[in-house]
Amino acid sequence: MFRSIVLLVCATCCFAQAPADLFNKPPADVDQALRARITQFYQAHVDGKPRLAEPLVAEDTKDFFYNGNKPKYLSFEIKEIHYSDNFTRAKAVVLCEQFVMIPGFTDKPQKVPTPSTWKLVDGQWYWYVDPDDLRNTPWGHMTPGPNPSPNGAAPGLPPLPTAKDMEFIFQQVKADKTAVTLKAGGSEEVTISNGAKGPMTVNLAGVPPGVEAKLDRETIGAGEKAILTLRAGATARPGVVSLRVQQTNHLIQIQTAIQ
Repeated sequence: MFRSIVLLVCATCCFAQAPADLFNKPPADVDQALRARITQFYQAHVDGKPRLAEPLVAEDTKDFFYNGNKPKYLSFEIKEIHYSDNFTRAKAVVLCEQFVMIPGFTDKPQKVPTPSTWKLVDGQWYWYVDPDDLRNTPWGHMTPGPNPSPNGAAPGLPPLPTAKDMEFIFQQVKADKTAVTLKAGGSEEVTISNGAKGPMTVNLAGVPPGVEAKLDRETIGAGEKAILTLRAGATARPGVVSLRVQQTNHLIQIQTAIQ
């Protein structure tokens, strides 16, 4: 579980550092070709046949793919793609529907924003992982020593975090309230603060029926804040508003009562 989280933390943070030229519109045939490869890659995970994804993995990333987790997705949706290097490199975010092993969410699948990186090789798009990118985190550049880590990390990768490390990481993005009470037609604001050294992305993961939730921004810069506005409709019901921190897959939960 810790390995999955730390890899998600490291891989995702590079998305927040994308330069402006990533927003150039790609040629239609380039975009179609990449979307087809992404679809083929993630469909193999939906089908529970990760071997079918192997031909889409870059040669320099095959060992990483063999040794990594092979999640079983229920469905997927390509949310966004950012291109760079004259449309020969791309970073994609795919919403992967899966069961998350977090108390209170194990009985219902969640759509988790999942980052991936792609590069064009001999006219074909391949999924790949840059080992150096894995060391760039919102908490700084992690530089492992030359020897394998005593706590189980593979050579060349950052040491696996301890429970204390994860507690610290999860506390970097937090809400100023853990509970609110709403009146029908009324609203409340919750402040989400980012104490990490890099930008963090927060998405709505769950809202009670009849409650409207809106973030004034999803990407929160280092030391900055976002405002979550909660508004109760006439048929609002009590429940939990959940926010997911994309870089850590951590859930921020706000208990919502209705008067």
